[in-house]
Amino acid sequence: MKVEEFRSPHTVHVPMTCTVKEAAKQMREQHVGALIVTEDGPPRGRVVGIVTDRDIVVKAVVFDGDPENLLVADIMHTHVLSVEASADIGDALQTMASHGVRRLAVTGQAGTLVGILSLDDVLDAMARDWALLAAVVRSERQRERTGSVQSPLPTA
Repeated sequence: MKVEEFRSPHTVHVPMTCTVKEAAKQMREQHVGALIVTEDGPPRGRVVGIVTDRDIVVKAVVFDGDPENLLVADIMHTHVLSVEASADIGDALQTMASHGVRRLAVTGQAGTLVGILSLDDVLDAMARDWALLAAVVRSERQRERTGSVQSPLPTA
């Protein structure tokens, strides 16, 4: 399975001059856990970093900063880990595990940002797949209990 099948195409960009408080508001309003930080702001400025909800909580507290005056540039990760949309999901998960992150930027063939892959996205998709598998097993058990016969395949 490929990263493309799991990634969210929705990315929220903020300028590096955005305050931590404004970044937190954006995360809440847009229902995202990470913001792409750009040099000049949205939508197509040069990507200079990524800031996550965890960065805001952990780093802003460490800085003892005022979220209204502390900038995302002060707490963002400048090395944005990325994975190609065509990459195998297992490779992406290995990258997350080896770097201790829950999100990766997803790039297209030209290296442009096409989305974000979050561990939550992967878990949601896997949960749906497991639920379908469980439904198959339940259906088979029900069929066996009731003695119903599978319908034959139509012949041409």
